[in-house]
Amino acid sequence: MTWRPAAFRDRARALALPSPRRSIRMVQRNLLVYKHTWMVIVSGFFEPLFYLLGIGLGLGSMVPPVDGVSYSAFVAPGLLASSCLNGAITDGFFNIFFKLHYQKTYDGILSTPMRVPDVAFGEMLWALGRGSLYAAAFLTVLLALGEGTGRPMLLSWSAALAWPAAVLAAASFSSMAICLTTFARKVQDFDMVMGLLVMPMFLFSGIFVPIERFPVVVQWIMRTTPLYHAVALLRQLTTGAVDAAIAGHMAYLMVAGIAAFAVAMHRLERALVK
Repeated sequence: MTWRPAAFRDRARALALPSPRRSIRMVQRNLLVYKHTWMVIVSGFFEPLFYLLGIGLGLGSMVPPVDGVSYSAFVAPGLLASSCLNGAITDGFFNIFFKLHYQKTYDGILSTPMRVPDVAFGEMLWALGRGSLYAAAFLTVLLALGEGTGRPMLLSWSAALAWPAAVLAAASFSSMAICLTTFARKVQDFDMVMGLLVMPMFLFSGIFVPIERFPVVVQWIMRTTPLYHAVALLRQLTTGAVDAAIAGHMAYLMVAGIAAFAVAMHRLERALVK
């Protein structure tokens, strides 16, 4: 057997790619855990739906068109992006934090042939599945409400691509949420993440107001955030106002998601492999 320095072995293990077959086992485990508590998963879909009903349709009836489209059609893709973020934050941040620090779930899992990259990728797939489920349900609601109220919110054939785009956004959000979890050390960190990161993105990423209406400094800050790019990407597709900038939004989400997942694997390796 060839001898290799411990540092080299550790680095090789950290850079190992996840096994899709083993990662699916994490998804199966989570399905079993939620088998009798499926309402917990469904509940995360309702927050953006309530915003759509209360602000998009309610307040929207008194607001003039924005950028040439009705206010409800303007708000809808932003709330679709928000629904993807909700699923990612719930499973990629909150649930993994408790599994990692309190339930010690991964200690038992890693005593099997599962490796840290398999665990990380499996949890990302689970969070991605939840975000994608929210996106599919939300798009169905948008179509039904548009038909039922006579105020369509999906204005172009390109809206057919909104679900794959939402899956991309959910994958990127999930990777970032898992990465963020590795930096959290106590429950009180949740308040910081939600109050100083998630809530400002929700308010200022262009969901309810065109980002150009904010001060220039706020615009520049928001353009560096993932939610802004997800909102802009989905709005182009649902309204039909597709231009070259869509490639930049997609590239941002892909690159940021891959980079965040790589960091998450490295940090989880350090935390779980003693």
